Amino acid sequence: MKLERITLENFRQYFSKQRLEFSRDPQKNVTVINGVNGAGKTSMFLAINWCLYGKSVENVKVIDNVGELMSKEAVRRSAPTELIRTMVEITFQHNGSRYMVRRSIQGIKQDVNMVSLYEPDEFIMMEIRPDGQAKKVDNPVGTMNAILSVNVREYFLFDGEKIDNFAKPESARQVKDAIYLVLKLEILERARRHLESLAQEYRRELKGLSSGELRKLIDKDEKLRNEIERHGDRKVEIEQQIELAKRKINEIEQKLRSSPNVNSLQQQRDRLEYDLKLRQGELDELIIRIRDFAANAYFIICRPAIDQAISILESKRIKGEIPSNIRQQFIKDLLDQMTCICGRPVNDGSPEHQKLLGLLTSSLPAVLEDDVLDTSALLKSFGEQIKVRQSNLDVTMKQKISIDDVIKSLRAELDDVGRQLKGSPQEEIQGLENQRQNFLADIESYKMEIGSITTKVDQLEKEISKLENEIAKARKEEKQAILVAEKFDLAQRSADAIANMYQTFADDMREKIKVKTREIFKCLIWKESHFKDIELGPDYNLEVIDRYGLQARPELSAGERQVLSLSFITAMSRVSEEEAPLVMDTPFGRLSSKHRNSITEYLPRLADQLILFVTDEELRDQARENLTPRIGAEYYLVFNPDTSCTSIEEVKK
Repeated sequence: MKLERITLENFRQYFSKQRLEFSRDPQKNVTVINGVNGAGKTSMFLAINWCLYGKSVENVKVIDNVGELMSKEAVRRSAPTELIRTMVEITFQHNGSRYMVRRSIQGIKQDVNMVSLYEPDEFIMMEIRPDGQAKKVDNPVGTMNAILSVNVREYFLFDGEKIDNFAKPESARQVKDAIYLVLKLEILERARRHLESLAQEYRRELKGLSSGELRKLIDKDEKLRNEIERHGDRKVEIEQQIELAKRKINEIEQKLRSSPNVNSLQQQRDRLEYDLKLRQGELDELIIRIRDFAANAYFIICRPAIDQAISILESKRIKGEIPSNIRQQFIKDLLDQMTCICGRPVNDGSPEHQKLLGLLTSSLPAVLEDDVLDTSALLKSFGEQIKVRQSNLDVTMKQKISIDDVIKSLRAELDDVGRQLKGSPQEEIQGLENQRQNFLADIESYKMEIGSITTKVDQLEKEISKLENEIAKARKEEKQAILVAEKFDLAQRSADAIANMYQTFADDMREKIKVKTREIFKCLIWKESHFKDIELGPDYNLEVIDRYGLQARPELSAGERQVLSLSFITAMSRVSEEEAPLVMDTPFGRLSSKHRNSITEYLPRLADQLILFVTDEELRDQARENLTPRIGAEYYLVFNPDTSCTSIEEVKK
C-alpha cells in the first residue's frame, strides 16, 4: 500500500476542500508535514485513520473521544436546513492496482451551530484503471481490511508519543499481539476458532435438522423505484460535471501547449498518455489470453500422471508385451482344434497343450491391444500439447511483465512531467498545472460516485425483481443432513490441521523478527557499543542485553525505549513484507539530537514510504540535513486565528 493523495472537505479545522499529494518516488520516499502544536497535524492523521476505517471496525476502536468531525466553520457559514457534508478521500496503490476510498457524513443544520447528522457514515471504495475508469468494490470494508487490517494499522499509522509502549517491562502481551497481527498469525488463530465453532454448529444441526421453510418478502416496490429515480438524477448531474471538468482540462492543456516555456513538456505528456493508452490495450489483450490459457490448465496438472502412464506403456513395449507377438484369437483356434501349426495333434495336458495355455494368458485381445496402442499415441500427443501450452503461457507472462514495466515507466514519466510543471518558476504555469491535477482528481472522484450509484441501482433493481414474486425454498431433510455431515467432518479436520502448524510457524516468525530488530536497533541507537544484543523469547519479552551480558531494558531512557520500539515495528514490517506506508505523528518529540540524527539517516531506507507529521522543533539541524535528499514532498499547515481554520501550503522546491 502506497498513499498517493488525500482530500479533506470540511473535516475538523480543514474548511472547504483541500488536497495533499504524498511522495511516491522510491528515491525521495519521504513526505514531511510541518505544523506547530494545534495547527492540524493530529487532525490530518486522524483523517487518514477515519477515512480508511471509520470510528470502528469489527469492534476495534479506531478513533474515540476526539470531538466533532464536521468543520465548525462550515456549520457557522451554513443556513438553517442547509445540507453540510464532511468528507475525506484517499487514493492509494496496492499490489499494482490503484484504489480510491471515500468516507463521508452529512447533516442538516438545525439552528445556531447545531447539526442533525445522518447515520451511518458512507464508505465507498473504487478500483481505478489506468484509463481513468472506476470499478466499484463490492465489499469495501473487507477489502480495506485485507489490504491493511484494522488490527495492524496502529503499527504503521502510529502516534510517536506512544511508540515506546513495546519497550516497557510490562509490554510482553503487546509485543505478542503485534507479532500475531502483523505476521497474520491472528488470521490462523481466528480461522481455527471459526472452524471449531462451525464444527459445533454442524454437530447441533445434524441433531435437529428440519425440513425447508417459506420466506415471504415485504413489498417495497414504490419506495425502491423512487430511490432509483433519485439516483438517476444525481448520475446525470455528475456526468455533466465530468464533461465540464474534461473541457477545463483540455483548455488548460491547450494553454500549456501554447506557452513557449513549457510547450515541449505538454507535448511530451500528450505522447506519453497516447502511448500509455496503447500499452493498456495490449495489456488487456494479454490478460484475456492468460485467462484462456488458465482455463486449460488441467493439462499441466495432469502431466505427472500422463508421464507415468507413458512410462508404463513404454516399459511394456520394450519387454515385448505390447504389442504381443501372437494374436490371442490365433491361439484360441489352435486350442479349439487341438492341433499344432505343423499339423500334429495336441493331447490334453501335454507339454504342447500347457505351452498354448500359457501363450493364451500372456496375449491380449486384438481390440484391447489396439486400444492400448491408440492410448499410448494419444498420451504422447497430450504431452506435446502440454509443452506447447506451457511455452505459450510462459511467453505471454513474460510479455505481460514487460508491458507492466513499460506502463510503470510511462506513469513515472507522466508524474515527472507533472512535477516539472508544478515546479515551474512561472506562477501562471504552476497554477494551471495545479488546476489540471485538481480537475483530474475531481473526475476520478465523480467516476467513483457514478460507480457507487450504478452498484446501488443494480442492487435496487434486483430487490425489485425479487419483490415481484414470492420465492419458496424447499429442503429435503435427508439430502441436507448428508451435506451437513460432510461440512462437519471437513471443518473439524481443517481446525485440527491449523492447530498443528500454528505454533511452529509462530516460533519461526518470532525468531526472524528478533534478528531483524537487532540489526535495525544497532543502526539507530547511538550507544551501539554498549548494547550488544536483542532477545525475544517464547514469553515475548523484548529485552536488550548490554556489554556485561545483563538485561538492560529497565535502565533504558525514554528516548532509547522509543528507538527500541521503532526498531521492533520496522522489523515486523520487513519480515512480514507488508505493503504499507510508515505514517508517524510527532515521531521525534522525546528524542535527543543524536537519536534524531541516526533515525532520520536510516529510517527512509527501512520504509517504502515515510510520512512524518512534525513540529517546528522536531526536524532541524543535522536531522533536517539527513532527510532533505529523501524528501519528495513537503507541506506547512498554516492556522488562521481569525477563523480557527487550517490551510495546507506546499513547500516549493
